[in-house]
Amino acid sequence: MTGKVYLIGAGCGEADLITLRGLKKLEDSDVVLYDSLVDEELINNLSEDVEKIYVGKRYHQKSMPQEQINELIIKYAKAGKKVARLKGGDPYVFGRGSEEAQAIEKENLPYEVVPGISSAIAVPELAGIPLTHRQMSRNFTVLTGSSVGIDNKEDITPIDYKALSKLGGSIVFLMGYHHVSEIMDNFLAAGMEENTPCAIISKGCTKEQKIVKGNIKSISYEVEKQDLKAPILIVIGECVNLDLKGKSQEFSINKDDFGNLKIAVTGTYNFVQKLASKIKSKNGKVIDCGFLDVVVSDKNLPDLKNFDWLVFTSQNGIEQFFIKLKNEHKDIRLLSNLKIAVIGSGTAEKLLEYGIYADLIPNKFDSETLTEELLSKLQKNEKIFICRAKEGSDFLINELQKHNYEYEDFHIYELKENLEKKNNISTLKTNSFDVDYLVFGSSKGVTTFFDNFENSLNKDIKIVCIGEKCTQAIKKYNFDKVLTADRYDINGIIECIEKDLNKD
Repeated sequence: MTGKVYLIGAGCGEADLITLRGLKKLEDSDVVLYDSLVDEELINNLSEDVEKIYVGKRYHQKSMPQEQINELIIKYAKAGKKVARLKGGDPYVFGRGSEEAQAIEKENLPYEVVPGISSAIAVPELAGIPLTHRQMSRNFTVLTGSSVGIDNKEDITPIDYKALSKLGGSIVFLMGYHHVSEIMDNFLAAGMEENTPCAIISKGCTKEQKIVKGNIKSISYEVEKQDLKAPILIVIGECVNLDLKGKSQEFSINKDDFGNLKIAVTGTYNFVQKLASKIKSKNGKVIDCGFLDVVVSDKNLPDLKNFDWLVFTSQNGIEQFFIKLKNEHKDIRLLSNLKIAVIGSGTAEKLLEYGIYADLIPNKFDSETLTEELLSKLQKNEKIFICRAKEGSDFLINELQKHNYEYEDFHIYELKENLEKKNNISTLKTNSFDVDYLVFGSSKGVTTFFDNFENSLNKDIKIVCIGEKCTQAIKKYNFDKVLTADRYDINGIIECIEKDLNKD
């Protein structure tokens, strides 16, 4: 069975600038190959079953060769998969999408092109600069800055600056971050008036957007002074003097929420998705750094009739317990005589999804408080079944041993590194890990993350931990700005970030 390929333009900047058709085809795909300029929210919101492959594409940075990308597209399509090739902007505007289409056609495979909103038009527009205006500009020209300075290459058409200067209208350069001075010097040498208006737009169509205006003589100095970050877009022409972005179009920080904050979240798929949902509801941007999988034990549950207490120390533990219960054909009524203790409110809410109320929820959501309150309720002859992660805290176990209680410590799951997910964390692979907060939901997540990416992190980054054990795990890596949530759950993490934001 032959699959199909979708060449999809993701639009520029933020995730919601993709078209409805593009989103529909993306969600219908089995495999997604995506570039660095694609908003990772589009990738993070896809089903866990979708295979996501990061293929890079940034100036002078290591990325997958185009020939290899073509081979992957064809390989998956021939295997019967629906393949989405997701590209920033429009697939055919300086994106090599036409080369990919030619490679697909050569193999006689079915494909469909889904146009995207090109940054050439959208970035100036959302910066208040229309490319055409009846009294100022009757035409516009779009070029790529990556061709500047390589006129000696046979496969590149040289830029005729004199012709562009005479043509008039608006001139747009994409991918010109490394060539601003050279472009302006070439226009001045070609006779363009030095007072011709010019704008540089950095990270357009995002909450990090910055706009610097000047003229072709002064703009290079302004770019250096403002320390603008790639990607940038250059606009030259009289329309630059307009400011028509509208009163409702805001890309600045809103102190009342997480607007403009970039928060990286590590952990398992479920943890990342739940926390990401909370962050996005407050207008924050989530960087998915989750590459831990929950690996369930193949050991069968014991006879639950032999226990008096059932203790859960995580939501994952509850979820895997009830899956095991079902898979092992054990009736839920086996729990009717058990008292159940959980480590916190989030775990209690998870238990309630199965129609069961916890008998014990400690006042403080940590192992020490759970142990203290559980010991105060235990009778000497009662037996405890502890259902937890292999990497969990041993505090409860040690205390039960000390007081000679009978128990079974059942490691229902463990967290393991997913190599494929780790390799697809594009922001870290390109050494551009520029975030405001980095969140950890477990000590296992700390050690796994730092063992892989410690050298990619700025020491000034603010780290948020879900509990003291997690915080202790970070100390050996010599990071000073470590925050610990008062409540050891997702809401506690949100409150921790809010408290830090409001302390000023």
